[in-house]
Amino acid sequence: MKKITLLIMLLQICAVSAVMAQLEGRRFLSGGIGANFSNTNPDLDEATNNYNGNVNIGIGKFKSQTKAVGWNLTGYLGGGKSLRYINGQSEPKSGLNQYGIGVGRFWQFYKHFNEKIGIYAGPNVNASYNYKKELLTNQDDTNEQKTHATTLSLGVGAGVYYRLSERWWLDASLGFATPFSVGYTKINNDYLESTSTSKASSFNYNLSPSFTFPSVGLGLRYFLAN
Repeated sequence: MKKITLLIMLLQICAVSAVMAQLEGRRFLSGGIGANFSNTNPDLDEATNNYNGNVNIGIGKFKSQTKAVGWNLTGYLGGGKSLRYINGQSEPKSGLNQYGIGVGRFWQFYKHFNEKIGIYAGPNVNASYNYKKELLTNQDDTNEQKTHATTLSLGVGAGVYYRLSERWWLDASLGFATPFSVGYTKINNDYLESTSTSKASSFNYNLSPSFTFPSVGLGLRYFLAN
């Protein structure tokens, strides 16, 4: 009985080792997309809506059986239909009002449980630019505010994978943290009723050791031919 148990354990170890050996040196592409749409239809005013979409593309390589490094490219767009009020009259305005792009470097360290399932975690460095235009209405005036934000951040993320086939993995993020970030923000204010303008800019940093868990997001990973 002991010999049979030992043989089974050795076979399991060999199976995991074989999968890990296949990973070293392999390149992969990963990605995910998301979209959201909302609509507001009040009784006494025009209907408004908001929409946004994002995409995440990564390319990486396994440097060893348990370590992968690579680059990420992210982007998003958002827009919709909103109402702005000038001299008490509402005017509809439609189109894009926000977008962003980012690039990052990641390092991932893996724990393979068997030939199908494993987990990974590791640090990342990201740089991003974001633009947003919004209408801020108060009793005195309507402010069309445009915000430009550039950010450099250090983060850490964790996830789990499931091997669908030799070429395809299903990825699921489990959580993330951004313990440090530094950025520059520029704001342009355009007051529509008074036709006045103002500008402001600031440097900012953030220290936040908290970890967001769970944070579930699904994606696919495709392994390129050797």
